[in-house]
Amino acid sequence: MEADNQKPYGVIFSNISKDRHQHNRTFCIEISEGFKQHGIDILELDYIRDVRQAMSALQDPNCLFFLCFNGFGSELLIHFAPGDLRSAFDHYRKPLFDLMHDCPIHESMAHQIKSTGRYRTLLITDYSYAQISRLLGVHKVYAVSSITFPQVAAPGGKVIADREIDVLLPIGLSSAQWTKERFLDARNYKQRVYRDIFESVSENTVDNLEADPLMEIFRAFQELQMPINFQDSDVRFLFTAVLDFVKFSRRDKLVSAIQHLPVTVISDVTPENLGEKSKLKLIGSRSFPSLIETMGNSKTVVCPLPHYSGFHERALAAFTAGATVIAAPNEILESHFIQGKEMLTYRSLEELVSILEAVFAEGLDLQAISVPGREKAMAQFPPTRISDFVMSTLSSSRTAPATSTL
Repeated sequence: MEADNQKPYGVIFSNISKDRHQHNRTFCIEISEGFKQHGIDILELDYIRDVRQAMSALQDPNCLFFLCFNGFGSELLIHFAPGDLRSAFDHYRKPLFDLMHDCPIHESMAHQIKSTGRYRTLLITDYSYAQISRLLGVHKVYAVSSITFPQVAAPGGKVIADREIDVLLPIGLSSAQWTKERFLDARNYKQRVYRDIFESVSENTVDNLEADPLMEIFRAFQELQMPINFQDSDVRFLFTAVLDFVKFSRRDKLVSAIQHLPVTVISDVTPENLGEKSKLKLIGSRSFPSLIETMGNSKTVVCPLPHYSGFHERALAAFTAGATVIAAPNEILESHFIQGKEMLTYRSLEELVSILEAVFAEGLDLQAISVPGREKAMAQFPPTRISDFVMSTLSSSRTAPATSTL
């Protein structure tokens, strides 16, 4: 994408090295279309590779704003003198909108932990994550919905009966045991206490799909009457370890529970501990646009979502592709979509197995569920929600009176 620098434009930051499955690239395509409706061109830059162009845009009065994903790009600094590093966006007074999906205190998000300048507006798709971001010191935080993907998905799509894949399970897998082993070397009292919290929360949440491990950690600290300091690397380590261990342990158990069924599994690694009689159909990992295309040839898509109070791009992609969504407990999806009529939710692995067996036995009217589910998703969560919000915020900031910073 190229912008006419004589017209108002915005910059969307990408980072090819951090976006190997093209999630952010896909969001960029969808969001850019919305800005076109406001007469705003978009210039897409890799903020590491295209550093000269990024600097030019920061200094260009025609550049109205920057947008990045998951904090990548929010950490840009300018060196003025030894020890004097300042936010590039604060210095040039350029608004930065940061669309974030992941937990802000996860170790993978450490690059943005100090990106709390007043020119950064965080648009985060999980309500719990939004509150954590405020506690981290981010000044402007808005909980927003994620989006559907009409530009990337094939228009129209096949009716359910003509789709070749009965059940699709796109799932990221990793060794849960490796995460647990990170706690074996507890060298002091604090680390031993945190190890006990890790073990207790994990034990109470792995098999209970309705238990949110994030909230359970908060409850553990509350019972122990211990303060939580998110600036403490040990605290972030604990939250990261619990969230990763529970997520990957649940996914291992899920794959094991359904292996007697001919489910098509897309994963970047081969599932462990599959029996000789496993009927799973394993296909290799693929880019996010290619995954959406595969969803468009699937009757149902199983979404083992890690979020409880937020959106996940996998479910909204499945809605976009016209598949019937079968999702783990998620209060956002459950509050927007009617169960049994617009989507299906499983609250245990036993319930998931029962649903999938009904799918293979053709005991569910999947067409009657998928069509209204897609219609509602496309109507309520279009990509223009993000561009409309950005333009509204920019307009409001230009007309707002000056206020005290105290």
